Amino acid sequence: MRIAVIGASGWLGGEIAREALTRGHRVTAIGRDGDRLAAIIGATAVEADARDPDALRRAIAEHDAVVVAITDRSTEDRSLIPNTTRLLLRVAPTAGVNRLAFVGGGGSLELDDGTRLVDLADFPDAYRPEALAQAESLRLLREDADAIDWTYLSPPPEHLERGPGRGGYRVRADDRPVRDAAGHSGVSSGDLAAAMLDELEHAQFSGRRFTVGY
Repeated sequence: MRIAVIGASGWLGGEIAREALTRGHRVTAIGRDGDRLAAIIGATAVEADARDPDALRRAIAEHDAVVVAITDRSTEDRSLIPNTTRLLLRVAPTAGVNRLAFVGGGGSLELDDGTRLVDLADFPDAYRPEALAQAESLRLLREDADAIDWTYLSPPPEHLERGPGRGGYRVRADDRPVRDAAGHSGVSSGDLAAAMLDELEHAQFSGRRFTVGY
């Protein structure tokens, strides 16, 4: 499979790119610094600004799937995440791309009563703007459900830790987090990457959000 990863210089995008390479897929790392990306990921790298439709179309052309793993933490542009989603929904079909896979946020996951975690009073203020931007991205995908084959992976809302995969993770396709017997929700970055590659290879959650945890 030929997979493009937008945001491969980030820790989650990088994990996903490396997991894809380990599984024998052809990976294109997309970002603003191609030489740095190539050195970090060890894959073909393409310089492209995710806000430039023509550059983005050229970078993702003819890939089987495009993984989007971007954040807005290094910019004041709180529209970056939803605007990138809008742009990809428009340009991906014209670039010969059949599938979009988003690494989204855990803040839009819900309690049993349907309350989003991001709407709770004690949700960390530092993460709220990005969580709301990720929630808007998910809304856009659901609104344009028939435009392209998409999936959206939400990490656990509590404990997403850097580290290798240990296996034994579980996935579910709804708006509730995966929790263990003690009520905790967590996973390593290595297992989150594995869950994304499992989905790209087997397409269990087309047109849906899914989440992962132990």
